[in-house]
Order: sequence, then C-alpha cells, then structure tokens
Amino acid sequence: MNADLATNPPLALDSQQFDASRFPLVRLRRRAVQPGFAFAWAAQMRRLLALATPFVIVAEHDDDETADDFRLRAAWLRTHRAALGAQCRGFIVIEPRIEARATTRETLRQLTDGSGVRTVVVSSMRVAGELTPVLLKHTAVHTNTRMSQSRAV
Repeated sequence: MNADLATNPPLALDSQQFDASRFPLVRLRRRAVQPGFAFAWAAQMRRLLALATPFVIVAEHDDDETADDFRLRAAWLRTHRAALGAQCRGFIVIEPRIEARATTRETLRQLTDGSGVRTVVVSSMRVAGELTPVLLKHTAVHTNTRMSQSRAV
C-alpha cells in the first residue's frame, strides 16, 4: 500500500460516504446507505476513478438499499464499466451470515456484470483486509472476459 496515498489521498473523498484512510482499500460506510444515496455514491466513484490508481471497494451487505438506488448504481456501473474495469481491482462485500452469502454474491454479480471487476463476498472485515492486497496484485480484467469473476469466501 502506498503510504503517501493512505495518509493524504490526492483527491479528497466525502468521508461521510467513503473511508479512504487505508487507500487503496476504500470502504463504503454503512451509515451512508440511506434512501437516495446513489447520486452521491456516483460522484464519489467518479472521484475514485479520477485518481487513476488501482483500488478495492469494501462494503457491508445492506438489505435496506432501495430498489431505486440499486438501479441507479447498476446503471452507473454499466455506463462506466471500462473505466471501472481499468482501475477497480475488486468489490468485496462483507456478509457475516453464511446462509445469505450465495444470495449476496448473486446480487453483487448482477450489479457488476460485464465490468470485469472481481467480486467477492466474505465473512468479515479482517478477511476483506487480507484479500485486498491479493486483488490489487491482479491486473485489470478485460470486460470481454466471460468467465465468472464472483466468489464467496
């Protein structure tokens, strides 16, 4: 991890929505997932992409996301799939309930389908932190790759 970027990100993110203190691990704050958050989320994602530095997004699974926010985020991800595939090395979702991981993985796959971004569902932040350097070592996945990029750990 680049210590300079971790302590002083070159492009400030909204700390109410994203925690970039461990950049290139960027954590979506659970309290940010409120009805209507998708527009602010998209603006923050554009700022992350503008860094032109590989990163990994970590978020806790949230059943309370509205259908409208889900659709808006999915549309943004489809529209920006090339840029996202070039910079984002992975989306990691924390789902502590083992019985819910398969459903969460499928939802995440739908959200990122065609982007080439690796998606993983894990049990804890500790596992997400251990997986982040592994994902960062991988080069960008081309969006025309049709193999499954989604896993549950």
